[in-house]
Amino acid sequence: MENLFLVCLVPPVSITEDIDEIRTYISEKFNVHESLKRPAHITLYPPVKLSAYEAEKSFFKALTDASFSQPFIQVLRNFNSFPEHTFYLDVEQNEGLMTLEKQISKALQPLKLLEKKEKFNPHLTLAFRDVKPPIFKQIATEFKDRKFKREFSVSSFSVYKHMDKKWQPFKEFSFKNPDTKPKALSLFG
Repeated sequence: MENLFLVCLVPPVSITEDIDEIRTYISEKFNVHESLKRPAHITLYPPVKLSAYEAEKSFFKALTDASFSQPFIQVLRNFNSFPEHTFYLDVEQNEGLMTLEKQISKALQPLKLLEKKEKFNPHLTLAFRDVKPPIFKQIATEFKDRKFKREFSVSSFSVYKHMDKKWQPFKEFSFKNPDTKPKALSLFG
């Protein structure tokens, strides 16, 4: 048994519908389809393969431990890219988002799921992987003057599981008040 999991933020349906409209437009106009295979999301921890029940148990326990967080407002604003291969919506960095990502990474670090975790650069992908440089330039040119802004309240994060060749919602972790997080036991407390 080997399962693939992704830890992410998923915007509310009303915003996801707007994003999917943009992704579908890009897909149809520029003949790029890879991003439509995934839900509109902000990756908090890259996809990881877990092949044992105990590994999954540890993974979800660590995420439960990382869910002590204050709700925050997340803003998606305008378009940006990682040149020549990924076109995305900019995810404004804020203390809530950056703290949440750090907590998740720190909680999962002892499990050694990734050889090296890349620096967190929050974004919401609109087109990638099957975008060739000439097409990339056309997409960037078409969207360079367009504006986009949506904001939403974040009070949970999600885990998606790869099943039947697509990402499916699997588990949601609602935030718990950080003041209620159990303190580590100490002889010198």
